[in-house]
Parts: sequence; structure tokens; C-alpha cells
Amino acid sequence: MIRPEDIQRKATSLYRPFQWAWLDDQPFFPRVIPCDKTLDSNLAVASESVQQLRNGSKERIGFGYTVEWEDRNSRTHGRNRFPRQILFETQDDFLGLIGKEREFAQFARSVSELRKRYPQLAPWVRAHPAEVVDSAAELDGLLQVLDFLLAHPWPQLFARELPLPLDTKFVERNRGILRSWLDLVLPPHAIRADEEHFDRRFGLRYVEPLISVRFLDEAVRQRANLPWSECAIPLHSLASHPIAAESVLIVENKINLLTLPPIAGAIALGGLGNSVSDLRYVTWLSQLAVWYWGDIDVDGFEILSRLRTVFPNVRSLFMDQKSLFALRPTVRGVGNGRLGRLGMNLLPEEAAAFQVCSASNLRIEQERIPQDFVVSHIQAAFVAR
Repeated sequence: MIRPEDIQRKATSLYRPFQWAWLDDQPFFPRVIPCDKTLDSNLAVASESVQQLRNGSKERIGFGYTVEWEDRNSRTHGRNRFPRQILFETQDDFLGLIGKEREFAQFARSVSELRKRYPQLAPWVRAHPAEVVDSAAELDGLLQVLDFLLAHPWPQLFARELPLPLDTKFVERNRGILRSWLDLVLPPHAIRADEEHFDRRFGLRYVEPLISVRFLDEAVRQRANLPWSECAIPLHSLASHPIAAESVLIVENKINLLTLPPIAGAIALGGLGNSVSDLRYVTWLSQLAVWYWGDIDVDGFEILSRLRTVFPNVRSLFMDQKSLFALRPTVRGVGNGRLGRLGMNLLPEEAAAFQVCSASNLRIEQERIPQDFVVSHIQAAFVAR
């Protein structure tokens, strides 16, 4: 026969369906618990089971499940009282047994406030009841952020500059849920839909990444009217100041950036790593011949593939099967063990090298390639372009 702890376990599993029913204004109580109510053939065991069931019930503790009893004759147990049905009569009985009274009160308050202020969030609430509970303590602040950004779209302020009575890390701490809500609440013109970065998506200022720039041609530097052959420029500053060059070489390793040979009409960019797709904001690069040189490994080819979504005509250096086989005997490292997925944006010779790296857990870091090999191949590639 079912035990009190089994009833509690079944009740706990009903909590989410209860929340959904409550959200839909559907009756949920009285709620019968399907269970085995058969008494053990051993009279002592049966008596103990019945006593445990009664001791854990609302009859004894004032809340929880109710046992409906019936008198009937049994060949094994004689005429006796048997449990006919076990149920929760009320919401309070149910929540009291599973210890969710306070949590559900928070949930109900949050739902009521969200429905009143932002009814368009109702589908999200139904799909994420646990997150509604988790965010209950921050609800007032979250709604203040929504109110402000709805009234002042694309504010171009740092999150901590928003004129709201919130701690300076409130938005940063709640980016996940704010992203979900803002996507549903803000009008389309207030969201940059192609941007995953929270601040850029909703028009907030942020600490921009610095792009390392090196002029590989003195004439290009002079035309740019900059006093440095090497510098680091914030992403959007670089985007708003086109450089009159013919080609750009994007490299991962900063030492490689600083040791590149002179190239007529060229500049080099570095220090991007996995953020290489941020270069989509530097739209003037699309007017140049774009080259990429990364590590010959799974990660390097995946970065190359992502860069091609921004600059479809980007060409790679050393990231092909011929270079791989030329360098493998003398320059070899171990990859991170991750099997990558073949990118859609790799050329056949790059895809072949990618497959070798993935299958062999191979990594050839760009800084390990001999400098004379680098210089001769880069000069040949740019002369032949």
C-alpha cells in the first residue's frame, strides 16, 4: 500500500501541472492521487501501513492529503475500514504538504504583476514558471528596467547610468531574463535582432573591445594621418574611421601581428579571437581584400567559418591541407580534444585540413610556425593576389 512519503513524492510531481492549471484558471482541486491502496496480507504489516497513512494525513496534522475510508468485509482482514480514496481537497492542503506555500505566493504575486503591466509576457510566464519564481525578489527592479527602455529605446547609456534606483550591477546580474522580456516587450525598431551581445542588442553603451591595428605599409599610415605604426582602437571608433588600404590581414596571435613582414597597401588587425564576427561593424573592410590567419586547429577553422559569414570572400593563410602537411612533421601540438562540426563556409582545401585536425586532435599554433616560412609564404601570397 502507498506510504506517506510516496504521496508526497507524487504531489511534488504535480506542482508544475498545478501551476499551469492555475495560470489557465482551470480547477485542480479536489485532486485524487492514483495509487495502490491494497492492504498487505500480513495483518501486522497491514495495520502498520494503515496507521502510517492516517498519521501523515490531514486528519492528524491539519493539512495535506485526505483519506476517505470505507467499511467493508475482507476474507483476509475481516470487517474493517479500508482506504477508498486519497486526495487533496484544497490548494492550501496541497502546498502545505510539499512545502511550497511561500514559493507559490511569490509566483502568484509575480504573475499578477506581470499580467497587469505586460500582458505580452503571458506566454513566457507559462513556459518558464521556475524562472518567474527565481526572479520574484528582483521583480520590481526588472519592471523598472522594462518601463525605462520602453519609454527611452536605444538610450546609449551604460547600464549603471540608467536613472533608476537600482544597484549598479542589477542589469548585468539579470541580463538573461531581461533579454527574454525585452525581446517580447520592445518594438522591433528598439532591438538589433542580429546581435546577441546584450548591450549592443538594446542600445546600451559598454566597454568596447580594442582592435589591435598595425600598418604594414608606411604610405598607408601616412594617408591615415596617424603617428603610430601600431595601436589599439575601440571597435566602433575603428568602424567610423575608414583606412585607405588595399588589403587587411586578420591574425589571432598578437606577436604574429607585430612580426608580420611589410606588405604594400596593407594593414593587419589582431586581438579578436572568438569575437572576430564583431568586425561586421567595420563595414569599410568589405571594400578591401580580406585575409585571415589563425591556428591550424578545430577552433581556428570555426573562427574562419564565422568570419566568412561577415566577409564571404575572405581568403586564408596557411589554413589548408598543403600547409598542414608541410608543417606537421616539425610543428605539432595537441588540440583541446573537441570534435568540431565542419563549417559551411570552408573551401575544399580548408575543409580537408579541418577534418585532419578534428580526427587527429591536431593543433598547429601560428606562433610556432618558423618565421622564414611565414615571411616567404605571406609575401608570395600577397604578390600573387
